[in-house]
Amino acid sequence: VVSTQSTGSSGINAEYGKQWYQRRVRGPQSSVSLTSVLIYNHTFEQIPTQDSMLRLSIVIVLLGFLCISDASTVDCITANTSSITPAAEDDQDDYVFEDELAKLKSIYSGSTETVLGYKYVTIHPVNYNEIEVNPCWTVQGSVTGHKVMLVAQPYPLGEGFCVDSDIDGFSQLCNVNEFKYCDDGVDGATFQFSCYQQSCEKQSINIFVKMVKSDSDDAGEIEYWCDSTNDTYPSSLIRSKPEVQPAYEGEDPSQTKEKYDSGDLATKVSLLALILGPLFLSLFF
Repeated sequence: VVSTQSTGSSGINAEYGKQWYQRRVRGPQSSVSLTSVLIYNHTFEQIPTQDSMLRLSIVIVLLGFLCISDASTVDCITANTSSITPAAEDDQDDYVFEDELAKLKSIYSGSTETVLGYKYVTIHPVNYNEIEVNPCWTVQGSVTGHKVMLVAQPYPLGEGFCVDSDIDGFSQLCNVNEFKYCDDGVDGATFQFSCYQQSCEKQSINIFVKMVKSDSDDAGEIEYWCDSTNDTYPSSLIRSKPEVQPAYEGEDPSQTKEKYDSGDLATKVSLLALILGPLFLSLFF
């Protein structure tokens, strides 16, 4: 058991290191491991108090080691990793709307069918296997100099998921409904998808995932490629499908409306004048 109430020099320095690590490295909601605190305590007990530079150097080295060890939570094994060759940029506009919509409506878990180039990936509940297994995608082939885009979306919509990667500086994102990552320098990078809290506690959830690379590897040409490339999600097929109203099969009102002949109308007016004319004359004479 490690006590944080120690009044000795080593206890104070260990507590300071612990607090600094929480604030700068892991954040206020995280905790430092027991091993880390023990290392601080043991190290500072062995070093004279006056050698401040050496003490500071050891703190930096230890914190650097801890940062590296906590850099990523990606945990992929061969069984759950798919090596994906990014699709070509030109393929993203080579789709027939009606065909893709039909495939979307008939998609099912485990299907090898693609929709708009997206593969259908299943995230199983934690208790699906004895060992928790979350699907991973690894960039296959050389993409040096190219921009690479990874887009993902749950289907049916509504269930959030998490995305993590071993890319340097990538922070895990959770409760994601539409995910897009686009950058260069991703040769051999791995992305892992997992459940968000109770999103698939009792049943699996499915997500559409697609990886695309720019045709050009010229930095000047692809500087803004990520902003302009086609990142259409499968759900847009349903959102943009116009509603077709059924054809009206009733009677045409214009064919049943009573029609008046202009000649018949004039005759009726003349007869009415002959009948009412003498009546008006008798009132004045």
